[in-house]
Amino acid sequence: MSFNSENILPEGTSYNKLINLINLLGYTKKRNQFKIQGVLGSYFWYEHKNYRSYVGVELDIYKENSNILVYTRTRAGRSYWDLEHQNKTIKYIKDYFKGSFSTDEGKNRYFIIDENVPTELEAGLFIARWVYNNALIKPKIYLDSRNLKSDISREEYTGISFIDELNPRFFSNNLLIPYLVATWEDYLKKSFIVLLKYTDNRDKLFKEARFSVNNLKDISAGNISIEKALVEKFSFQRPQIVAENFKKLDEKLDIFTVLNKPISNRKSSLFNSIEETVDLRNTFVHEGGIDVSINDKKLKVIIKDFEIAVDRIYDRFGSYYNFEPNRDF
Repeated sequence: MSFNSENILPEGTSYNKLINLINLLGYTKKRNQFKIQGVLGSYFWYEHKNYRSYVGVELDIYKENSNILVYTRTRAGRSYWDLEHQNKTIKYIKDYFKGSFSTDEGKNRYFIIDENVPTELEAGLFIARWVYNNALIKPKIYLDSRNLKSDISREEYTGISFIDELNPRFFSNNLLIPYLVATWEDYLKKSFIVLLKYTDNRDKLFKEARFSVNNLKDISAGNISIEKALVEKFSFQRPQIVAENFKKLDEKLDIFTVLNKPISNRKSSLFNSIEETVDLRNTFVHEGGIDVSINDKKLKVIIKDFEIAVDRIYDRFGSYYNFEPNRDF
């Protein structure tokens, strides 16, 4: 559900002054991609620092008769701070230019904001999980919509290697393995950066870090945060190394145990299944090797394993740092 508002500005309002105010509120201009008639300008606000925005605030300016109209919108999944900035925008436009406004709450009524404000650590870990959720949508849609009808695209392997390795289904499935490992690694890096930024156990890691001259130049120029520069020195593919990395940050933060538990009725743990998938990734990327046993069913199991592993880690963060995991993606 989106939250929408409309400010109706008095006749004679200066368009340039309105743009100046919008710029001061931190909005950036965006292209009118859909060429909507009557739109004078489209803008977007998103707080990139401190993980305060989930979806940002959209703002459009229209001209209707002799009045300028300003619309704002936040999409479902907005954060506390997104909605707060939407209210702030409505208020500043009303206070500066007068006129009237209305929201989904009614005429001249601001949006009601939930008083339960998440910590920036909680918000950052949620965004990392949200980004991962969106990343997994792509391979799921791909598998469900892919159209492979040729005889060679059989669903099961024949056991004849030269035929199976030419099967576009198996080749396509193997192509997805590096993507799945990359998104898994990206989730863990993003989460590690959040913890590195907002927990107290960071000094030791920074003291041990050996930044190159180029790293220091990028940090000084603001091209990269010191946390990201540090994280790039670590690997986040194999579960064993992942668990060790988080223990470097906090000795009591145990990721190994949650990954080493069995899944469903299988004997193999998530720890082992992800290790095997990383091996598949390395063979494919470095040697061009194709595993013809990866049919559609097995690939969906691999995707699910990564998703469950990420959920378990996210839940572990919640229990350890005392917050309720949010799955309103």
